[in-house]
Amino acid sequence: MFTQFFGNYLLNNEYVTINQLVEALELQKTVKLKLGVLAINAGYMTASQVDKVHKMQSKIDKRFGAIAIEMGYLTDDQVDELLKSQKTGYLLLGQALVDKGYMTNDQFQNAIENYTKEHKIKDADFTLSQNEKMLEIIEDFYDFDSFEDAALYTEYVSLLFKNIVRFVGDDFTPLKSIIFEEFECKNFTSQTIEGEFNIYTAFECDDDTFIKFASRFSQEEYTEKDEYVKASVSEFMNLNNGIFCVNMSNANRMELELTPQVIDFNKKLTKVRNAFCIPIRFSFGTINFLIIGNIPTII
Repeated sequence: MFTQFFGNYLLNNEYVTINQLVEALELQKTVKLKLGVLAINAGYMTASQVDKVHKMQSKIDKRFGAIAIEMGYLTDDQVDELLKSQKTGYLLLGQALVDKGYMTNDQFQNAIENYTKEHKIKDADFTLSQNEKMLEIIEDFYDFDSFEDAALYTEYVSLLFKNIVRFVGDDFTPLKSIIFEEFECKNFTSQTIEGEFNIYTAFECDDDTFIKFASRFSQEEYTEKDEYVKASVSEFMNLNNGIFCVNMSNANRMELELTPQVIDFNKKLTKVRNAFCIPIRFSFGTINFLIIGNIPTII
């Protein structure tokens, strides 16, 4: 997720436009660095050895690194080194932007140096396992201090981004949150979390984005806003909120319950408090994730 927040940094500091960033995030998928390529580039393996490992992968369910170690091609330390370089998605984003001519190498180097300095990020932090650093970045990015249960809001948003990456895709850029008192909704799915921590959650978008989000999550190709699309979108909401409730129970012994998901169209949310919108720009459109401290009036 560091890549997505770095993308927002590039956008806010006018290194790139939103359209250039979205295009680069999409292109980034085609330039993902494979472990075998990295091993060859580092001089640790030959192309022939990489081919042998790939053939072995077609026979047994093991990762490339594990097989390469078993075959004597790599050491544990070398695999760890290659995995760290493989996970630096911000480099892939930079590579895509430079390849498209939207940034120079000097501009990218300057941007990454300033970004890591501003957020006090070390090289080791650019791995998905650095959850504490991710929470710090979310706290810096979104101003939750004015809300009750600010730490829980941070935990919720962090989990939301993780689940988007896991189940929908990483080709998105988080935009600055918007505090609101009422909100016009085109298509929205909502669910309330109740208990020691109470929030009304929803996400809203236009028709095309609604359909494409459902297609991504279900891994099915939908073309119209039918019952399958509605069910898929609702299931993502329920999955994310369900995991959040489990996490809160395990970490804080906090008992929470979920109400059934609700889908509605062309409505306005009013009479809200502690409400903010988190816009997320995907390659296929923008989704507004809403978190509200009370159950709103819907008209």
